[in-house]
Amino acid sequence: MATQHSQTETDSTLDDGDEGTDGEAETTAPDASDPDETNPAAEDEADPYVIRPYEPGDREDFLDLYEQVLGSRDEEWFSWKYEDNPYTDHVPMIVATHDGTVVGTKPCFALELRAESTTFLGLQPADVMVHPDHRRRGLYSRTTEQLKDRYRDREAGLFFNFPNPATLSGSLKHGWQIVEEVPTYYRIQRPDAMLDADDDRLAALSKTARPFATAYHRAREALAGTAADVTVNRFDDVPVEQFVGLYEQAVPGTIHAHRDETFYEWRFENPRWEYDAYVATRHGKPLAGVVTGTKTENGSKTTSLTDVVPLGATPHRRDGLHGILERVIADHRDADIVAASGRSIPPELLARFGFRSDQSLPLSELAQGTTQVTYPLADDGGHEWTVAGRAVADPANWSITFAEQDTW
Repeated sequence: MATQHSQTETDSTLDDGDEGTDGEAETTAPDASDPDETNPAAEDEADPYVIRPYEPGDREDFLDLYEQVLGSRDEEWFSWKYEDNPYTDHVPMIVATHDGTVVGTKPCFALELRAESTTFLGLQPADVMVHPDHRRRGLYSRTTEQLKDRYRDREAGLFFNFPNPATLSGSLKHGWQIVEEVPTYYRIQRPDAMLDADDDRLAALSKTARPFATAYHRAREALAGTAADVTVNRFDDVPVEQFVGLYEQAVPGTIHAHRDETFYEWRFENPRWEYDAYVATRHGKPLAGVVTGTKTENGSKTTSLTDVVPLGATPHRRDGLHGILERVIADHRDADIVAASGRSIPPELLARFGFRSDQSLPLSELAQGTTQVTYPLADDGGHEWTVAGRAVADPANWSITFAEQDTW
């Protein structure tokens, strides 16, 4: 049985009848007994829930709920992601409380986005939770709607996120539109990392396939060749000035995370990942840069090509990325999977190094796809679904890497 290799934990726990009793979301119709659907609880004096913006005193309740619903308690991660985020002066979150205790959350991961020369705040719903004892009470719908009301025509330009297949219906129900299925490219260095470890037959088959995968990748590398006169340096910390300079060489007109000093000084401090930076030069001139993130989870080690600069085309960008791919692969042969998101690295270059898209066989049967959705908040001169002059539901107007996705 294939294991879904997920790129996101966004919107991982719904209620409202979009969710089963085990907390896993289902694509079912709203529960007829849901107060959101039949009798607006917000107007009922007997309503036991308070839906409101996050307050600093909610921190411990959030962490307790996170430990119960999504994973281990992680105060350092919470501080980095929400409290120390440089793009907001508050934690962008709506909570549902019952008897003064937080039982539901709708938080957002904030990024400054850019299109041409315009910058604006983008909010990415993430870490959505409802306590098991309070599901099917309309809390997902109520926190979502208050989140929309809270930020409409205020600080943010749009919501955008990457719900998993089980929770996509919840986003669409509340007005989000699909942008596209963002491709992920995988170099599978240990085939059993993509398969169900409890299936003995598949486990044995995948171990047999491992030497063939190694031979295949070595052959691809030999055919890829070496970028001429390119030197690649590796850094433990992102060299901010060099990465900002590379980004500014070719800023795309599409919507993407604004890669300035603030971005590089904060984005890659996520304590759940170990980051390294690579810069390719020719005769001392920077050509391209890549930030890699590495994490081991459930016994599987993944290295992601998290950030790429320049995002736009330059005369020597491809040579620089070629050299960086050579070095990254050489440095991370112990990773089970090496992955890249979107099209910022040319797909044909990735293919030369043995990467395969999750939108083609066999990975389309094994890997969980990445669906991007969005919902505009700003009023762009009366042009519906347009922000900063860009139609936000058009995939041609976005440049997505892992750096734009909250879990990487």
